[in-house]
Amino acid sequence: MILKDTTGHTIGSYSSTQGITVVRQDIADFIAKRDGYPACYEDIFLINGGAEGIEMMMGIVQTADDHGIGRAGVMISVPCYSMYQARLLQYNSHQIFYHLDEDQNWAFNISELQNKLDEARSQCTPRALVLINPGNPTGQVLTYQNIQEVIKFCAREKLVLFADEVYQDNVYADGAKFHSCKKVLRDLGPDYTKFQLISLHSSAKGYIGECGLRGGYIELVGFSNQVKLRVKTYLSARSCSSTVGQAILGLACNPPKPGDESYERFLKESTGIQESYKKKAKLTTEILNSLENVKCNEVAGSMYAFPRITLPQPAINAAKAHSLPPDEFYCWQALEKTGVYLIPGHVFEMNGNKNNFYFRITILPSEAKFTPMFERLRKFHQEFMEQFRQGQENVKVPA
Repeated sequence: MILKDTTGHTIGSYSSTQGITVVRQDIADFIAKRDGYPACYEDIFLINGGAEGIEMMMGIVQTADDHGIGRAGVMISVPCYSMYQARLLQYNSHQIFYHLDEDQNWAFNISELQNKLDEARSQCTPRALVLINPGNPTGQVLTYQNIQEVIKFCAREKLVLFADEVYQDNVYADGAKFHSCKKVLRDLGPDYTKFQLISLHSSAKGYIGECGLRGGYIELVGFSNQVKLRVKTYLSARSCSSTVGQAILGLACNPPKPGDESYERFLKESTGIQESYKKKAKLTTEILNSLENVKCNEVAGSMYAFPRITLPQPAINAAKAHSLPPDEFYCWQALEKTGVYLIPGHVFEMNGNKNNFYFRITILPSEAKFTPMFERLRKFHQEFMEQFRQGQENVKVPA
């Protein structure tokens, strides 16, 4: 079906700027089945992975004035995914940081959103809010009620909602469920017909994991035909997205069905991957919380844990002596002693408070590597804490 809908019936041909029609229809059917509401393929734009989708989303809300109060402001979460910061810097947009509520499993706090928005109005023209669900780097899955609160806040403040939902297939915690922003929006009824939502998905995550093939889509909801035409014109600068990526995304949204020749194999592989992720997510939460001075919310979704670590003062002093942030000092030590790559929290704008710091770790390694990895990390952590409890600050750090 995909080849029949391409020029010359070959994947090597250009597609239309917006993407292969049959693939966009498959995606629209996928969205409709997921949410229980109709979706239109004309609202679907195929892109070269999530990164290009983020760039597009940031570009849509820009103002003509890129200086002072006239420039666009976009609300992004702390901890924040660095790709959004990079794109906002690219467009010289104002970054409006809001903090997720760690004590409530990294949920949105509407009072926090309101306060940060009000503070930013003197510095920019607020245009949009970014919501990542399931979370990166925090690994949370937002509740239906929390998403509804965010939508109502955006409607009240006339903000476009960017829904980054690339991890929607990655939900592990008992009782947790992915709720798309579009479904929650439609459930709110006709009063929200003109609400503007841009949702993002890709084939790089979930059980597909085809990161290098660069398949993704954005869906524009509540936008005029004039805006959609402008987006299409913007996309025409790169002719079309990768047709291989488009095909992969189409297959991800329209997988084998019962009765198809490949269905049993697909079911076995996809179920196996998801069950493995669920097992590793649970183990990650348990092991991290068993470490001294480490606290981690449940890894409910996506592929990450974002634990808080309380470092002894001698470790903080040693970090200062090496001109390193304390969380980065800990991560360097872990890498050198274990080979495990942790990303320090300050990369995600979590710069620490008193002796509390953060790092991100992934649940991606295979089960065969997973347990040995954590055993090395457990041993390192125990030795690190013991060393700095005794005040040993003369530590070699990799160049």
